Amino acid sequence: MADALSLLRQFTIENKEYTIESDRFVFNDLAYPKDVKTNYLVYGTGKDNAGKDYYTLESIIFLLKNVDLQHANYVKKAAEKGIPAISRPDRKDLLAYLNGVTNTADRIDKNALDISMQRPLQVNKRPAEDPRMDAAKIPRAEDDDIEKIKNRREKKFDEKNKEIAVDQIRPLSGDLSKEAILKIRAKYRAVARDKIVDFKENEDTPEPSTEPLSITADTFEIIKRERTWRNRTTVLQSSNKNFAKDILSILNSIKAREESEQKQEALAAHSSPVRDTTTRAPVEGYSRYNQEKFVPRDESEFKIDTHASYHGLTLKTVTEGATPNKFLSATNSSIPKPIVPANDKLHAASGDSSKRPSRTPIIVIPPALTSLITRYNCKELLEDLKYISTEEGKASGTKRDGDILIQRKKGNLTVPYRITDDPLRLTKQDWDERVVAVFAQGPAWQFKGWPWGGNPVEIFQRIKAYHIKWSQLKTDTNISKWSVHLIELDQNKRHLDCARIRTFWDSLDQFIAKNKSTLRY
Repeated sequence: MADALSLLRQFTIENKEYTIESDRFVFNDLAYPKDVKTNYLVYGTGKDNAGKDYYTLESIIFLLKNVDLQHANYVKKAAEKGIPAISRPDRKDLLAYLNGVTNTADRIDKNALDISMQRPLQVNKRPAEDPRMDAAKIPRAEDDDIEKIKNRREKKFDEKNKEIAVDQIRPLSGDLSKEAILKIRAKYRAVARDKIVDFKENEDTPEPSTEPLSITADTFEIIKRERTWRNRTTVLQSSNKNFAKDILSILNSIKAREESEQKQEALAAHSSPVRDTTTRAPVEGYSRYNQEKFVPRDESEFKIDTHASYHGLTLKTVTEGATPNKFLSATNSSIPKPIVPANDKLHAASGDSSKRPSRTPIIVIPPALTSLITRYNCKELLEDLKYISTEEGKASGTKRDGDILIQRKKGNLTVPYRITDDPLRLTKQDWDERVVAVFAQGPAWQFKGWPWGGNPVEIFQRIKAYHIKWSQLKTDTNISKWSVHLIELDQNKRHLDCARIRTFWDSLDQFIAKNKSTLRY
């Protein structure tokens, strides 16, 4: 049910009239006392734990009636009437809300429980006083009709309860004679006559009337307030639409598609021959260098131990007839191992699934020396949190060939990070599991040959992107379009570098914890 302020606003917007009866305002069939509090706060109250005060309905209506007056004259007139005036700071917003210019106001207190729990008074009008009810339409019962109904009820009662003669009654006791029993019965009939229910002839239960009920003033008010009861179950029920047809058609289409796929698989299985997957040992041909396999060699004639060796013995011991040593095991470190090419090592490492994968995160930087972060200053920038130029890094004489390993200090621990400016050497496993950050320079050609089609938008969805720039210069157009974290350094204030670069590590820690938590960070 609407509160007094909302009801007044509705009547003001719809230009409806309301009446004043003694000490209350009547809005059609609802009435509020004049001094009832609305939920509009008085200016200056409700702040700093101060008590709240609200305008009365009479004060707001008085403002609407005297809105054309200047504020000073309005306050003077309100004081003469003994009505609290609306303050100047509340006047504009309150009038805009009441006239429908705004849908709400800042001073409206929606948490005022005492005011929201107020209920208006019901005004019950008599049918003759209700202007909505025409006097000709009010049903009236004629005297003749009432008399006919009464006579019909009495006649039906007399037929069922006929008079009994005195000789048909036997006394119940000595004190209760036949005349006393007749008097009691007559008294009972007189009382029962007034309780007759008029049913139709030869029917035990009344038949419900199909004629429309006549509308009186009271029934009109009841019907006007009736609402259809709805809950979470009734709103989902539809009496006019049948969903079975649509649902069954969808289920039939799914079933037909599955059956067609099963038929295609069965046809493909019958048409393709079954391959023999069993492995067969290859047939070896003749080899002049593998004669011992075909003809066993007799070594007992010369007493030569083919499994012996003079490795580790001196010439003197050999000439003196020392017994040769047996071959050492393959695991002996003194026996040189065959040299394996680097490419074979890489393939063997990639194919060895038992080897534990590296958990060191990888950061990709631009290869161009025009970038603010290069291989010559990335160690000082990310490890020492201090910026030096590329020329200063070259002049230091430190060689920066290949990938660079930095040690990030995190509390009492140090965490390694691998820095590379050659992303084409990274494997697919590195991109999927270890690459956590990339420094974008600006041009799109930087990502040529990268995974995911070299599309920066798709790359930055999987890898955290950063861009370092001078705060005095304008941001690159491509950088502003992409999802890139900006790190702005001042050209002259080196003491601010530490705080700016710490934001890089903080955001990178959050990204790794969310997307690649198996790495060390």
